[in-house]
Amino acid sequence: MSISQSFTRHIVPATGKSCGLLGIHLIRMFLWLSHHHNRLRLYRWSVTFGGFAVVQLLVQLLNAGAGFLLVRTLDKPDYAWFTIASSMSAALAVLADAGIIHAVTSIGGGVWQNKASLKGVVIAALRLRMKLSAFASVLVAAISIWLLLRNGAGLPASLALTLLVVAPIWHIATTSIFSGVNRLHSRARQLQVADLVPALVRAVLTAALALLGRLSPITALLAVLFAHLTQYGIVRFQVLPLLGGVAPSNVVMHTEHIWKVVQQLLPNCIFICVQGQIATWLISVFATASEVSDLGALNRLAIIFAVLAGPLAQFVFPAFARARDKKRLRAIAFALVAGTTLFSATVLIFAGWHGDWFLWILGGKYTHLQGELLLVLTGMALTNLAGYVWALNAARGWNHLAWLNIPLTLAAQTTAAFLLPLNTVAGLAWFTITTASVQCSYALLSCIRGFSHDPCSSPTPA
Repeated sequence: MSISQSFTRHIVPATGKSCGLLGIHLIRMFLWLSHHHNRLRLYRWSVTFGGFAVVQLLVQLLNAGAGFLLVRTLDKPDYAWFTIASSMSAALAVLADAGIIHAVTSIGGGVWQNKASLKGVVIAALRLRMKLSAFASVLVAAISIWLLLRNGAGLPASLALTLLVVAPIWHIATTSIFSGVNRLHSRARQLQVADLVPALVRAVLTAALALLGRLSPITALLAVLFAHLTQYGIVRFQVLPLLGGVAPSNVVMHTEHIWKVVQQLLPNCIFICVQGQIATWLISVFATASEVSDLGALNRLAIIFAVLAGPLAQFVFPAFARARDKKRLRAIAFALVAGTTLFSATVLIFAGWHGDWFLWILGGKYTHLQGELLLVLTGMALTNLAGYVWALNAARGWNHLAWLNIPLTLAAQTTAAFLLPLNTVAGLAWFTITTASVQCSYALLSCIRGFSHDPCSSPTPA
């Protein structure tokens, strides 16, 4: 038995009686750091994660710049139409995925070192996603045209905007699955390039259109389309060499496994799709284009919370999928929940202190939204936390009771609908907070349950 093992087994329990669990963890941490290779490993991971976080911050700044330029440049009716089209694009992406990318991460986490089997996972995922994309495109297109017409866009503009929403879905579907391969291989540099270049393309095109006086909802969506095509080309070039040279194996088996995951997640994915855009859709139905524009402008501030999404998706969720002991699983889950909560609390405190700074970014048309700002940001914070915890659950296949999220949320929303004015931004902000609180609570309970039922993990030996 080594000195460190003896210290941990005999001295730490006795010390823990007086200094508590925190002292035990601190001592173990110092013991772990006492080894040179552990310090070097921590340094390398810190540099990699920090570098990726910096690039993601730049990506978010570029996307934020393009988004805020739209808010400040477009008239309120035009921005209302762009908001509706953007919400339909987000809904289409969720419906076309239906949990497939989570299945790729979960299944791929066990076979990522087997090139032929991983290729089989990718091919199976692409085939299923193309079928779902075709169905989702028809449904989303019909709703998009109706909402745009109802808010005064006119038939030609409604058709053009809807076409631009549907056009890139095949490329988006392929890009997300190929990006999953990069994440499983922890290819940080490739992931950074695939995120940064399209964001730069969109920002440059949007700025150029604004300078030329040609920025409109249609041209703004054209810039988004060109960015999607750019990302597709980059990711395809990166990933095909990883999958080439071998015949795919176990395609039928992987198709069955992915389809099982999709069947478990599809009801919840459809529900999440509706929930993610329900505030925009409700205000599009019950209010005027001016209120739609107000909510859309405040929703642009979601870019603040999106800073966390990139590093989590590229590093944390794949690491959670690959983990093979409960100690590591608990550490990752605790770090994610605690870190996300701390970050969100910091944003909300700052917004309560100087909300006028946030509204200045949106422009003079939205300075009247002082009261609504903090409510909308709170809803965003809870929604993001719920989404991250559900992503952890999906990475381990902890989806067996995900369907219960639907009746729980519907019950809360039905109650809220009777008590809140759904034709105002403040009313819909409280509606979102109610929804997100229920979803976040259930996601955390499902995660806790997953630790005790995970067949791939085992307790860390003493």
